[in-house]
Amino acid sequence: MICGMGFATIATTTAALLPKVLETHALTRQSKMLNKAADEQERLANRQAASIAGTAMENQRREARNAQAQLAHARVDAAASNLAEDGSTYKRELDLATRLQDEITNNANATLQQANTLQQQAAYNAWDTRNAARRSKMQAIGTAVSGVGSLFTSLAGSLNGGAQSQQVEKK
Repeated sequence: MICGMGFATIATTTAALLPKVLETHALTRQSKMLNKAADEQERLANRQAASIAGTAMENQRREARNAQAQLAHARVDAAASNLAEDGSTYKRELDLATRLQDEITNNANATLQQANTLQQQAAYNAWDTRNAARRSKMQAIGTAVSGVGSLFTSLAGSLNGGAQSQQVEKK
């Protein structure tokens, strides 16, 4: 009778514990997948930000070449209109050079700021995803502990019940 009762207890306990084991496994797997997703999101965002920054630098070089061409064109215009003789050529060139440099700098800064914002957003998203992974992992640990606790409670109850039934049989 004790062997049959032990098998029934083990079978019942195992059946009760199986959902906890499956839930723990699923939560652990979810945690790993979230961490992988966070790594991939961060890697892709950093690549995109690096590409944007590279484009910004190339645009800055191209705009600088264009600015040089505009300055050269302004010098030719000044010489053709005899502005060089009255002394306003230098001021005109300086104003044009300043305006062009400001445009170049502003364009590059805006694009680099966009890349920086993208990296910051990626870092936050990765942190948030990793935080969800940690919560999932903690939930898995809690489920496992709960399952082990249920197992011990069930086994203690069956052992206690078996001991009580043996005492009843002895009387």
